[in-house]
Amino acid sequence: MTVVGLGLLAGLFVHAAEPEMRLSPKKVRDEVRAVVEAQLAALRAGDFATAYDFAARGIKRQFDARLFAAMIRRGYPALLKPDPTDLGVVRDDGAGTAQVSVITTDHQKRSTIYRYWLVKEDDVWRISGVMLEQRPPRGDI
Repeated sequence: MTVVGLGLLAGLFVHAAEPEMRLSPKKVRDEVRAVVEAQLAALRAGDFATAYDFAARGIKRQFDARLFAAMIRRGYPALLKPDPTDLGVVRDDGAGTAQVSVITTDHQKRSTIYRYWLVKEDDVWRISGVMLEQRPPRGDI
């Protein structure tokens, strides 16, 4: 199995039983968005070490920094490009798990949607998984 396959599989196992989510209060929304935006900025700058710092313990147990960078390059290329990015509604379960959709739009106006999962560790939000939700269509439609 490839590193990308392992990463996607890990994300599925981490979040196989989705908790009930609700619209997050402003404080949680601001904190979650800040973490995701900071990781995206690091990825776009090619600073995988900083991007890795935002990962949750579970991700760091599965991947060292080198494998993390390889997984991102191979499995999440849209997150590395300087294309416009929108963050969706932040939802959380009130017990330390949150999610937000990240939509990247390329120069051809095609969107790729990822779902970011975060967990609260030591009073700080960390990214525990990123799952591809929608890939742009290929070819002419």
